[in-house]
Amino acid sequence: MSRILGCLIIAFTLAILAGCLPESGDRSQKLEAIASWQDQRLAPLDSLSAMLADGDAHVRLASVRASGLIGRDDILPRMLVALADPSVTIRAEALWSLGILGSADAVPALENATGDPRPKIRMAALAGLAHVPNDGQALMKVAVLGDEAEAALAWDGLRNMAERTDTGSILTAIQAGLTRPEADVRWRVLRCGELVADSTMTGLVVPFARAPEAQVRVHAYRCLAHLEYAASLTAVLQGFESHDGFRGRNISRVTIAGCRALGSLGGLSLGKEDSVDPGKIAAVLITAAGSPDPHVSETALAAMAKMVADAPLPPEAADQESLLPVWRIRMARSARSHLDRPHPGTRAAALAALAAVRGSGSAKDLTGALEGESSPRVLAADLKAISRHHPDPAPLLVHYAEIDFPTDFGESARPVLHNAMVREAAYEGLAHLLKERKELVANSSTGARLESHLYAGLDDDDFVIAASTANLVGDFPCCGSLSALIRLWDRAAGPDRFELRRGVLAGLTKMLDAEKGTWQGPDSLKTQAANLLRRSFDSTDIRIRLEGRKAALATGILPDNLIPTEGSLKATLPVVVRDPKQPPVAVPFDAPRVKCITPRGEFVIELDGQIAPNTCAVFLDLINKGFYADLTFHRVVPDFVAQGGDPRGDGWGGPGYTIRSEWSRARYKRAAVGIAHDGKDTGGSQFFITLSEQPHLNGRYTIFGEVTKGMDIVDAIEVGDRFHLEIMP
Repeated sequence: MSRILGCLIIAFTLAILAGCLPESGDRSQKLEAIASWQDQRLAPLDSLSAMLADGDAHVRLASVRASGLIGRDDILPRMLVALADPSVTIRAEALWSLGILGSADAVPALENATGDPRPKIRMAALAGLAHVPNDGQALMKVAVLGDEAEAALAWDGLRNMAERTDTGSILTAIQAGLTRPEADVRWRVLRCGELVADSTMTGLVVPFARAPEAQVRVHAYRCLAHLEYAASLTAVLQGFESHDGFRGRNISRVTIAGCRALGSLGGLSLGKEDSVDPGKIAAVLITAAGSPDPHVSETALAAMAKMVADAPLPPEAADQESLLPVWRIRMARSARSHLDRPHPGTRAAALAALAAVRGSGSAKDLTGALEGESSPRVLAADLKAISRHHPDPAPLLVHYAEIDFPTDFGESARPVLHNAMVREAAYEGLAHLLKERKELVANSSTGARLESHLYAGLDDDDFVIAASTANLVGDFPCCGSLSALIRLWDRAAGPDRFELRRGVLAGLTKMLDAEKGTWQGPDSLKTQAANLLRRSFDSTDIRIRLEGRKAALATGILPDNLIPTEGSLKATLPVVVRDPKQPPVAVPFDAPRVKCITPRGEFVIELDGQIAPNTCAVFLDLINKGFYADLTFHRVVPDFVAQGGDPRGDGWGGPGYTIRSEWSRARYKRAAVGIAHDGKDTGGSQFFITLSEQPHLNGRYTIFGEVTKGMDIVDAIEVGDRFHLEIMP
């Protein structure tokens, strides 16, 4: 008997080692149920609680993750119990989930866990604290005394809490943090310092403007840009003197950051006798604008425009360039020399810079640049500049806002002229003209005519035009404009109705802002607007509900007892119905790699189906359906992100449905691939790749992959570059 028992024990042990035992209970069914609840953003409390106490660690782990993503406050007591789970992995995940739940009741447990003897628990607690409003005291202690990895994570969290933290305490912590030897900590300290606009900060930061590490130098420049003092400007200029110590991508990074800082600080040199010579700033920006790297050139030109934004020119300088200071003449000529560059981003920035630097004297260049231009982004930038600086912008703006164009433009021009990005810029220009350049529309009939052109945008078939115009007309309160907003709300239908109604809420808020008190119309219209707001509280889109609440509070047209709390708006949200065009709900799986083919070369994305299974499943499904064939990268922000996947090409498009967010503790380091969204659970087909580490995205955007090959190709991507995706075998 003992021999048989011994054999059974040996066989059982071998089965465990070989992984051959069947799953405990009905694990797969439970995991599928949890995935379904997570997708619906609603779970039966009793059932979810039971899953959190399940005997299977895999089920408990999935339940803990789902609880945070679903966002139910009433699960908090059970989540606190999970902090005593036998599995360290589950305890860590529970801490993270408590963080994204965002309840103040979780703060004591998270702060206590920062002193746990196990590093895995401490790191999870720090990640959680970064998302729950707190006074930052626990984070500061770790930021100053913790090891490198923990201190780095604590500083990332402190930046999120900077506005809630005592200024004196955080300044003391920053001073201590900048003495640490680890560069990976110092740049995070500087990043936190951006939000502490205190004069005593300047002396602490100035030495780092000559730091030998590119990442530290970049964030020293960024921090100094927020400290608007002459010493900050001088430090940035001196920093440029040692840029030749950097190589390759790093020299581009520090130059981009430095130019941005000069754009922010350059205005300090204007109109002050004892300030830095603006000619020195101009010389640096002109040199950078001539860089062969289009991202550097674009940034330098944008900095020129920003530097002179608050220094308008006298009218007489429009026709007589010699009346300008020499440094301004040189910047204008530099900007003009880049108008024919092959890079759309550079051309767009050059137009904006020329207009800002030269004022109405740039009118001929701005008008000429419209002819033959094929890039919607450049045309949009040109129209924006025209609305602000051209002496007679109305005819051009009206022309580009209209749907029907004269036939003499030719069929080849129609796609560009009809582009929503271009027409949106034209409508924005009309609004700017009516609001900020009233001297040009002083004639009542002219003003009325332009207003009628602007209001026509509310009836546009393109939802982007209608939604953005709804926001714009909020600056023109009258019976007609408010009535038009109410009508737009009522007729909004289809998958784009949410964006249309968000535009209406934005316009209505500006129009009826209680503090401004500009509304002079009848109370009957305000009553209709009030009823509109009450309907917003029943929307199936949480964004509409919350934005409707903000509008109600801002306008004061509803009594307090008729304005729900945020908690009640979230708690009464109906179950999310999965769009049939989406693939089935996915549980974690081993996802394949994806190749992205561009005119500049290829790069490879390694998908992570373990932390973001649904996102990966949707991404792969869209690839299989050919959705990503010949799309463009529509947004590229130097040293930040490259973003694509929008079939419209303007940032407003998607697959026709939204997907649930799958936030995790994965961090946005360089080469991370994430899903773009406009709030939790509003992602779709648009994805982005981080060009450098971006801690502020952690836990706020779904990471579902990483570029493992070809980041040099990603670095070279420009706006408008086309691509297609292939699933690799």
